[in-house]
Amino acid sequence: MAERYRTVDEFLAAQAPERRAEVEVLRELVHEAEPRLVEIVKWNSPDYTLEGVDRLTINAAGRGPVRLILHFGVARAEDRSAAPSFSGDPSGLLTWHSNIRASLPAPGGASGADDETRARIIAVVRAWLADV
Repeated sequence: MAERYRTVDEFLAAQAPERRAEVEVLRELVHEAEPRLVEIVKWNSPDYTLEGVDRLTINAAGRGPVRLILHFGVARAEDRSAAPSFSGDPSGLLTWHSNIRASLPAPGGASGADDETRARIIAVVRAWLADV
């Protein structure tokens, strides 16, 4: 059975150093985008709620890239065959998985990202959180 983390600190302590650094980059960007987000552990990963609604989750499970998942929790029905209506990603950073769920990889690996990429990610997260 997969590890169950009670806190974000437990989650971070269990990560390999490179993956932990990538998670930290995403955490920093998420907090910069919206300081009101509440960070919890849900789905065995750092999850961010805004006004009680799950909106973002950091996925570092497995061997794939560390990704930020943008979603609406379980409050909205998901249609994997429908096109997204979100228009807040003019740079095309997001990979869409359904009409209400997308992801983006941690920028620049453990070293983070340049200022322009950081600004684009923050803008996309802000637009996502504003899309109710």
